[in-house]
Amino acid sequence: MAIGGQHEALRLEPLGSARDVETASTVLSGNGPVVIGRGRGCEVCLPDPTVSRRHASLVHRDGQWFVIDLGGRQGTFLNGVKLEPDCPTAAAPGDFVRIGPYSFRLECGEPGGGTLARMDQMVAPGTIVERVPDRDIGTLAQRRLELLIDGAAAMHQASDEEGLGRSVVALALAGTGFSRAAVLRSMGSDDRAQIVASREVGDHPDESFSFSRSLLREASSGHIARLSRQSAHAMGQSIERLGITSALCAPIIVDTVVGYIYLDSREAERSAYPDAAGFCQAVSRLAGLALANLKRAELQKRQDRLEEDLKGAREAQAILCPPASGVLGGLQYAMRISPGRVVAGDLFDIFELDDHRVGVCFGDVSGQGMRAAIHMTAVVSHLRAALARHGDPAGAANDVNRYIAEHSPADVFVSLWVGLFVEDGRVLRYVDAGHGHWMTKRHDQPPTLADRPTGLLIGIDPSFQYATRSLTLQPRDRVILFSDGVCERTSAEGEQFGSSRVRESLAKSTSPAEDVRRLFESIEEFAGTGGVSDDTTVASIELC
Repeated sequence: MAIGGQHEALRLEPLGSARDVETASTVLSGNGPVVIGRGRGCEVCLPDPTVSRRHASLVHRDGQWFVIDLGGRQGTFLNGVKLEPDCPTAAAPGDFVRIGPYSFRLECGEPGGGTLARMDQMVAPGTIVERVPDRDIGTLAQRRLELLIDGAAAMHQASDEEGLGRSVVALALAGTGFSRAAVLRSMGSDDRAQIVASREVGDHPDESFSFSRSLLREASSGHIARLSRQSAHAMGQSIERLGITSALCAPIIVDTVVGYIYLDSREAERSAYPDAAGFCQAVSRLAGLALANLKRAELQKRQDRLEEDLKGAREAQAILCPPASGVLGGLQYAMRISPGRVVAGDLFDIFELDDHRVGVCFGDVSGQGMRAAIHMTAVVSHLRAALARHGDPAGAANDVNRYIAEHSPADVFVSLWVGLFVEDGRVLRYVDAGHGHWMTKRHDQPPTLADRPTGLLIGIDPSFQYATRSLTLQPRDRVILFSDGVCERTSAEGEQFGSSRVRESLAKSTSPAEDVRRLFESIEEFAGTGGVSDDTTVASIELC
């Protein structure tokens, strides 16, 4: 998850009740979508009645992972913020996703990175791990409020989690009397935690830190926990070796338990203050609020950057696209491009070369956002010039293929349909370079799916030579082109719309405008929503 554009593998680390899900820690790769819900067909199944059958999805586009709420009844939360349905939200490492009672931490790649805290394996006789009763927390003395206020200000100024952790550790040590403190990041398991920040009073090295698994397990329920040594009997090995006499662990909560404040004192060290538990609880609440604000600010920055990219991509696409309908050289057409949840990489153009020839291009540039829009601009402008120069779809396709292969990154390719209507539109000469999604509809007859493409995708092999095919048209005959977002649109049950439903939708249509309207209405009704998950483009061209 790009997660900055550097990683593609995404890992869902379960937190809290999500640890009981059979799919536990899940590593995802590819572009997705990875659907989360309680339906059997979901890649991540969460068997709880509050979770919708198709609740949310994760999609990878151009090195960035996005979290998308699919309209689940209880909503989808990212870092405590409820997502808008069908609106992609950029995700980053360390983000927290909550769906119903389940919470996950998003991480990159396989488990194993970072600085991990050591846990003792047992609590021996003489050691008590318990929830701190409310009566022991009490009311903080007035003299401590100034310390809390100053600590809250320091947390507010932190620009990242590490800086926040250092502020929390300093405040916890100053206000509790314990000798050492650490902020731990929950790693979704009782025996693993990552040290965000740590500090000791004196000159003891940080590597001496060791933590009680039982203490963290008690705090993971959302309550402050305490460990005390009641006798000299043997304790857990690490606890006994280090001589820990008392410890506190307070959960840091951002919609769920996402971390902990750990404090302890050891033999021959100063004792904690009597109200240490109350102070620690206050610090943990401040830390949770500060972390939530930090996550929300990061989320807003990512969304602002995404919106800027989308705005630029849509503006570029709007400049290139022809009007939604029109008449050119004996042809009338209608078209509609509906961007997916990111932005459209689809392209459509129709233009007159002269009084007797009309050129058409239709295709899909790999990727989304500004990058795809830039490549779409290059393809359309280059194709126009190539068609004018060669007067032949194959020659134009060969030129564009060489240009894309030689001037674009290796992962950029284009599915492209190039047509040239000649002899006042009665003859269509065309090249299908890996597109395949088009039909012909003879007057008063059902639509017929075109033959399979005979050419490679544009940009794969610069030496490939495309061949022109021809088709004779009669008045009122139509050529209907559509993107893969039409056929691949899925229902709530995961079934694809498919080409057979395209033919059914267009069987009784009588005009280009009606073709476009009927097909969009059909896929929206089939999917159960007015939105589209992928770029969806339909164009219909009729010989007058």
